[in-house]
Amino acid sequence: MVLGGFAALIHGSSLPTRDIDVIPASSSENLERLGRALTRLNAQIRTSGEPVPVRIDGAFLSEMPHLLNLVTDLGEVDLTFSPSGSVGGYEGWLRSSAPQELSPGLVVRIASLDAIIDSKRAAGRPKDKSAIPYLESLKDQLGNQ
Repeated sequence: MVLGGFAALIHGSSLPTRDIDVIPASSSENLERLGRALTRLNAQIRTSGEPVPVRIDGAFLSEMPHLLNLVTDLGEVDLTFSPSGSVGGYEGWLRSSAPQELSPGLVVRIASLDAIIDSKRAAGRPKDKSAIPYLESLKDQLGNQ
């Protein structure tokens, strides 16, 4: 499921983002599939310097407590295992999301604007705080359509 800035873009935000934030279902089958996909994308751990190669599989992913920042052949991916905010873990985000068709045949679950705003408020980082008024305004605009 997609959350964060990229999910906000899908809702109509024009705020820039460099990565895609994903909260994966924690079942061992899903984490194995995700590990295989990340391996095909040549995922490496993102650092302030050069990326660090790592073997990513379901067992590795199941040991991640909160966040895993990656760089792949297609760009930056942040896996968020326990996002900020009151929505909770994967099941809470699932309830507050909806499927969106991004291109023909590509359907992805996208977090609600309410959940994104709540998460940004809870994270409290300067970049998140500055995005909140814009996202609240976007939410109001979408509610009036």
